[in-house]
Amino acid sequence: MSRSLLKNLAFGLLAVGILAMMVAMATGSRLNVHPDEMDHINAARYFIKYWDFPAMDDPRLTHTFSNYGISYLQQLDIVYFFAGKFASLILPLAGQDYLALRFFDIFLFAVLMVLFLRLPDDRKIAFVPLFITPQLWYVFSYFNGDAFPTFLTFCMVYLTARLDPPVTPLPLSPKNQDTRRLLCMGLLLGLVCISKQNFYVFAAFTLAFFGVCGLHARNMGAASKNAAVVFLLAAVLFGARWGHNVFLNRTVRPEVPTQNAEKYAREDYKPSAQEAGTQFWGLRMRDQGLSYPQLFTVWTWHIWSFRTSFGVYDYMKIYAPYIYYRYMGYLLWTLMGALALALVMHGGRGGTTGVLVFLVFAALTVFQSTWHSWTSDFQAQGRYLFPIGAMAGMMLARFAPAANRTLPVTLPLALAMCAMSIYSFLWVGLAHIPR
Repeated sequence: MSRSLLKNLAFGLLAVGILAMMVAMATGSRLNVHPDEMDHINAARYFIKYWDFPAMDDPRLTHTFSNYGISYLQQLDIVYFFAGKFASLILPLAGQDYLALRFFDIFLFAVLMVLFLRLPDDRKIAFVPLFITPQLWYVFSYFNGDAFPTFLTFCMVYLTARLDPPVTPLPLSPKNQDTRRLLCMGLLLGLVCISKQNFYVFAAFTLAFFGVCGLHARNMGAASKNAAVVFLLAAVLFGARWGHNVFLNRTVRPEVPTQNAEKYAREDYKPSAQEAGTQFWGLRMRDQGLSYPQLFTVWTWHIWSFRTSFGVYDYMKIYAPYIYYRYMGYLLWTLMGALALALVMHGGRGGTTGVLVFLVFAALTVFQSTWHSWTSDFQAQGRYLFPIGAMAGMMLARFAPAANRTLPVTLPLALAMCAMSIYSFLWVGLAHIPR
């Protein structure tokens, strides 16, 4: 048996093991013991029954409002349509609609594992972010609005890894394989932009990524052409969904969202409570007098966001011993440092620029999350930082030859993080999740 086949067999067994853990979490955990799952399920239940998208004043929305008095169906998110139709197909097998919806997310992760195994060995490093945190496995183990855009971005990572070379003057013909991949990237990016607002930074990163590729290949003209194809298609898809939403709500009175929030929100989340200053402590903290630095000095946003990026379960109730997060941090920063150094030293003209672009957009992703916590709702949750993983994946895909030079160092680090992630998922998450 060849060495390559043995590696793929080992990776395949690891993928199957992770999927088995996710199935155990999905089938063994009680309904609504995961962050906001009930609100997401109620939104998807609408599409198990109906095909049409509702307006904001549609009476069929009554059972889809969250504690905030907001329905996910009021937004552009497309995931609930796909999940609802998937669930309606497998409902006879799953038995319960919430299980069918959870299996939608597990199915998406299984697709990512197939894509990972299909990558050439020298490009597999691009999917490393999928294996170094149990939080990502956890998000794909129950139904929510974060798994789908994460899936879409890693599909883009896959396409980036398959574009070889990534910047060439492509004839725009459906017979050209790289052209088809660019068109697929455009469709995926459009779906990302109508799936989750915190992934808008990823869209901006993608534009900068094409610039990095053009710089590295010394062909900015071809890079601009390729970017134009991707972003034109993404804009058409986003515009179509946005226009459809505007059309649906063309006769809805402007005050309807506020009225819905006042009617359906929890008492201390109602607009009237916010006006009276009696709202929940985590809402509009800036308006309550909290300064931006106090997010970190008083509320330790950075600590909780890191922990919830690497294994916190239930409604932020189940977490590992603190030393676990400390060593995950040590491993993460060492892994990132080694990869960044490799790109700078061996990535050619675009390597250093690529690292700088990644750092800028990773910082913007973090800032976006802190801004939301400060001005809207305090949520120090790692799932809002998931776009960073896909950004890293795209850079690793583009500069795989340079990144692979570090394998004697980075492979043991990644395997150590994976082993610790398995510990967290099995002996922390699964062991204590309510059943």
